[in-house]
Amino acid sequence: MARSRFQKAGMLASLALVLTTGVVSPTAAAATAVEAGKSAATQQGGNGCHPHKPRTTTASPATNDKDKCKGATGATGPKGATGATGATGAKGATGATGPTGATGATGATGATGADGTPGATGATGPTGATGATGAIGPCADIDATQDSNNYELRAALTPPVMSGPNRSYAGIRDLTGNTPGPFLWTDLTMHPHYPQNACGISIVQHAQGMQAEGDVRIDVMTTTGEVYETQCAVVTSNRTLNCANNDWTLVNKQPAPNLVNDGTTVP
Repeated sequence: MARSRFQKAGMLASLALVLTTGVVSPTAAAATAVEAGKSAATQQGGNGCHPHKPRTTTASPATNDKDKCKGATGATGPKGATGATGATGAKGATGATGPTGATGATGATGATGADGTPGATGATGPTGATGATGAIGPCADIDATQDSNNYELRAALTPPVMSGPNRSYAGIRDLTGNTPGPFLWTDLTMHPHYPQNACGISIVQHAQGMQAEGDVRIDVMTTTGEVYETQCAVVTSNRTLNCANNDWTLVNKQPAPNLVNDGTTVP
């Protein structure tokens, strides 16, 4: 009871001090007195609060939460200053690699690069095998003789005109004029037994005198090495040849390898 009287006296003294100084209005002072009375009552154990008695330990949690001795909630204090930034935490472990993305579209074709320098020349390859012997080509030949001041003679062998054998000719030219006359040719190809494979030709004359008709012989050689001959006569009166379709015949004997002043006999 002595403590209660002391607390009341303190409360009245505080109220009188507030009214005297004019800091707050009478209404505010009365509210303050009421709050002070509540505090005093609280301190005295009002409203069933007995602070000097220990709380029952066997009470349920719900009963303990309703503490009748708990005072009113005070005003919120001012916000404290922002604390300093804490230290950076340790770097976490690297995450697992994600799946491979889809293949991108093909880019545009680049410009053609410059030509490179030529490479070194390669080694010469081995010599190839000898090829097969080709077919015999067309033959051509010519020969001449002059045993008189009045004319000269020629023999010519030419390739076929269209087809058939190479062709053989005997020719004569008049020399009695101021200028040599034209050559006059006789085709010997159509004479009997003409060799179809004639490939070379020659001509020779044995004169019987300046104005006599000489004996002219024409020879051909075949691709197989056989020698054929025929003959013509010179007509000195007009400087022409008379071959009279003389036959072609094999000369007796024929040339043969490894012979001296000899030959193979014609059958």
